[in-house]
Amino acid sequence: MSSNAGVPIKLLYEAEGMKVTVEMKNGEIYRGLLLTAEDTMNMSLSDVVRTARNGQVSKLPSVYLRGSGVRFIALPELLKNAPVFRKVAALKKKAEADRQAKVGTKRKRD
Repeated sequence: MSSNAGVPIKLLYEAEGMKVTVEMKNGEIYRGLLLTAEDTMNMSLSDVVRTARNGQVSKLPSVYLRGSGVRFIALPELLKNAPVFRKVAALKKKAEADRQAKVGTKRKRD
């Protein structure tokens, strides 16, 4: 995992080993076990159920999805408690405290 990856990418890495649903820009939907993910949102899934735009469902043993074709990814609810969110909350709290400290130290004009 890259250290300069954004929160969505870090969250995608946290989802490795879990069931995810990926909707592609072409309208296809893939649901399967996320094996690996990359910074570019390329990912490989196993035990996949693919739903085509016309509703036709097919099962595939594995797929590799190109990140540039992804519209959105539905992640498991379990990730609401992911460590990456605690880090974001701590950073947000620190930024707010810094902002409040700046406002409190401004000198009033006469």
